[in-house]
This record gives sequence, C-alpha cells and structure tokens, in this order.
Amino acid sequence: MISLIKLAQEGKIETTGAKPKLPIKVDGVSSETLDVYKIPLKYLYYNDQNGRITTGIAEYGEEVHPAYDNENPEYNETIAKIIENGSASDLKRTQKSIEESGQQVYGWVLDDGRVIDGNRRFTALRNIQKKTGQTIYFEAVLLPFSYKNNSERVKIKQLELALQMGIEERESYDPVDLAIDIYQTTGGKNPIMTLADYGKNSGMSKAKLHEYYLGAMYVKKFLEFIGAPETSYNIVKESKTWTQFQVMGKVLNNEFGDDDEAQVKKNETMQSYFGIILHQMHVGVTGNTARNQVRDFGKYIVKSSGNNDFNDEVIDVVDDLSYAIQDAHVKNYTELSKELSNENDLIKEFGESYDAHMRAAKNGESVDKFIKSVKDIVKEIRTINDNNGLTGSLRYNEVSNSQLKELQSYMRDLSLISKELFEKYGSEVR
Repeated sequence: MISLIKLAQEGKIETTGAKPKLPIKVDGVSSETLDVYKIPLKYLYYNDQNGRITTGIAEYGEEVHPAYDNENPEYNETIAKIIENGSASDLKRTQKSIEESGQQVYGWVLDDGRVIDGNRRFTALRNIQKKTGQTIYFEAVLLPFSYKNNSERVKIKQLELALQMGIEERESYDPVDLAIDIYQTTGGKNPIMTLADYGKNSGMSKAKLHEYYLGAMYVKKFLEFIGAPETSYNIVKESKTWTQFQVMGKVLNNEFGDDDEAQVKKNETMQSYFGIILHQMHVGVTGNTARNQVRDFGKYIVKSSGNNDFNDEVIDVVDDLSYAIQDAHVKNYTELSKELSNENDLIKEFGESYDAHMRAAKNGESVDKFIKSVKDIVKEIRTINDNNGLTGSLRYNEVSNSQLKELQSYMRDLSLISKELFEKYGSEVR
C-alpha cells in the first residue's frame, strides 16, 4: 500500500490551497493541519466498507479485495458499475458539472488512497480520464487514518456518517443499504460503535435507528428462511418489501417478552410474517397496500388472542413453502418469483387462511366497537343516575321546565328502546 502523506511530503502530490473544515470533532486531527490535495486517480480505490458499496458487492457472491488500478483494475471497475447502476442519472449530472466547471466539492481520502467520501465524483473523474486520455486529479482532504487500526476505523466511520448522512445532508441512502450499514456497524459480527454513537454522528434518532436495525435483522432472517445467500439483499430491494420488514420488526419487538415461551411464539409469528411477504410477492401486492396489509396483520392478529390459532393453522404450509424454496437454491428475486409460481398451491392455501382470519378479526373488531358504544352510553346514564339526575357540576336550578320535559321525553324513549333491544337480543341468544 502506498502512503499519500509520504508522497505529499516528498512533493509528489500538490495542494490546492483550500483549507477544509472538519464537520465534527475527531480525535487526532484538526482543521488547521488538514489540506486539500490534487491526487492522481491511480493512487485511489473505492471503500469496500461503505454501506452502499458493501451491499452492492454482496450481490456478486464472491470476495472482492480492494486494489489500485495498476494492481487489479477489476476492483474499481466493479464498484464503478455498482455506483452507476444505483444512480446513473445522478452520475451523469455530476460528470457534466465537472466537465463544464471542474470539481466543486472536495472528497475525503485515507492515507492509503481509500475514498471514504466522494464516490460519485471519483467515478465521474474516472470516466472523464478514460474519455479524454488525460491525467485527471481527485481533489480531496487527506486523512492520516487506516482501516487496519480498529480505533481509527471508528473515527473514519464517525466522519463518514457526518459527511454522508448528517451535517452535510448528502443524498439519502437506499433504505436497505442504510439498514444493513446500521446493522453491521452496531451489531453483526464485528460492531465498531453503539446505536447511540451512530445516532450522534449521523443525526438519526435512536428510535429510527432501532427500527432500521430490527428491519435489517429480519431481512437477514428472511434470507435464511428461504435459503438464499445471506447477502442477497437485492431480493428485498427488487421486491420492494423493505417497509414490511420495518413494520414486522417493530411489532415483534413490542409484543413479545424475553422468556423462552414468548420467544417460541415470536419465532412462529415471524414465520407467519414471512408467509405474508412471500404471498404478497407472488400475487403482486406492493407499495402502501403491502405495508398496510402487514400493519393490519399486526393489529388484528398478532396483537389479539387469535395469533396462536393463526400460527398453528399456517405453520405446516409455511414450513413446506420454506423447504421448497430452499431446495430450489434461489439467489435473486427472479429465481424466487419463479419458485413461488411453482409453489402456487401452497401460496394459495396460505392466502386463504390469511384472508379468513383477517376477515374474522376485522368483523370481531366491529362487534367490539358496537358493544363498547353501548357500554359507554350505559356508563354515562349510570353516572347521571348516581348524581340524582344531574351530571358534573350541573344544578337543578339551572334546568328550565321546558328542558325538564324534554329530558323526561328522552328518558321515556330510552326506556322503551332499551326494552325493545333487550327483547330483540334476548331472542338471538342460542
């Protein structure tokens, strides 16, 4: 690995004269000691630890090792394609702007040439260099950090979050990329900061971070459930099911305790949610409709006494569906859709159970609302009776004779209607 700082000290990389300002306080560096340099592109490579890039690399299903163009040009080319596929129109605008006016916003680069901020600008500059054949430079702040040092990785992430998501309000992450980045940074196999730390540096609330973390966790469990590679996040992106995982994460987290029995029920309910998402994928329910269906499932089934009955009814078909998809070894959304078509009978059976339980639950809610309205009326009348025909601070001298006669008429009507209703419902009791 090269050292850009050493090259700068040797006079092989020149400064632009610009003096950058750190967006946050970072131990070990200050704005007074930093400069913006004109760095030849041959000394630079993409950051494979960036949230967007990480999920993009994952789709290739192979290990990708960072490298300079003169070592292995395929690395930067692979990442460039990921960035272009993710935002082709934005990349074109950036490239056109740079061609016409030059690079207006500097990037941020580590000592070994890892680009931690400015991936689209770096990509645009690489395209311009290929197009013109000229030597092109990336104007960037040079940071004395390395990913080899765990303590410095934390500082790098803090700065990356501040630049990309917080203070400078850069383009928003794809929600799946953001969720996976939060999960891997604060949990996963090698966490480097807490959710609170992530929130402090990104400007996101703790509640929102927790929501994304739970969503990512259930995305990973879903990929395991269908036997897809653990990094096949594009299945969720292409099926547009991210919001369903957000909703189910919140409900499962709020409705179940930590004891063993609760965890068993939670796992069974999680699989029922997966059945609903697979059913939605198959029948083509997307967007707000899909999200609302999952919300209604939480409201009418999961939070009700009927949750166990529903789980018991669908557990076999959900298991059969899971095993069938796992046996197909799906790797992407196209393959998953094909396998769901092959398992149409299982999907249909699940859908019939789901529809029947939802109808019954919603009808039950209507009845409950009706009973509650009658109960509220009875409670109000009883309160008036307990107060000798008055309510609140009302006094008899405040009621006129005409109002008393009007009240008498309503009370008489109430008595007659109550008697009729009692006889009507009494005859319905079986």
